[in-house]
Amino acid sequence: MKGIKLFIIAIMFSASALAQVGISSGLSALKGFGPNRPWGGFHIGVEVPRDDQASYYLRYTHHFPVRENDSIQLQLEPRDINNVPPGYQYYPIIGSLPSMNYNVFEFGTRYYIGDGYDFGWAGYGGTGFVLTFNRVRSNNAGYDEEVYILPDYYNYEGTAFSLGFGLNGGVKYSVPPWGTVYFDVNISYILLYQQNTNNLYNNMIQPLTFGFNIGYRKDILW
Repeated sequence: MKGIKLFIIAIMFSASALAQVGISSGLSALKGFGPNRPWGGFHIGVEVPRDDQASYYLRYTHHFPVRENDSIQLQLEPRDINNVPPGYQYYPIIGSLPSMNYNVFEFGTRYYIGDGYDFGWAGYGGTGFVLTFNRVRSNNAGYDEEVYILPDYYNYEGTAFSLGFGLNGGVKYSVPPWGTVYFDVNISYILLYQQNTNNLYNNMIQPLTFGFNIGYRKDILW
């Protein structure tokens, strides 16, 4: 959870340096442009208005792990080929369902139309950069570990990092001093991608993703 700690430090620094800051949180969903199931999670964010029609924003979103729809077939090897118990196969096949989470950092600019940032109904949209961190884990079927081993080349666990560009848009309703409720959609496209293992199962990582967020923002004056 190091990313969340760094994000909280960034929020505290922004709040101490600027006269007004909005702190937001809520629920999120993410869907890649492909057959995979959507991810669900939560987000926290900070937004600093430049004026009533524009702001800077930073948001962190954590999406909980989702398992792949199709399993991978893995072949086990005997620890001792000369000592395989009767009734056991020498090279059995087991299934594995990899799972992957999504951690997304967004930062950019928003522009408001309508009543503006502080009051009433308004639509907003903007652009920004997106940093993504994924963690892939294997979920293997059980097997007798005293008899078999799983070869190292079947290591599908690892991490992936990506940098992308995003568009976002939404609608909000503000009632000072109570706060703001909002709903927005963001579209992100990967520009740069890096993974830390050649065997990382990355079929679930799509270059184009759609994010959906609903939440509440509280503005703090200093």
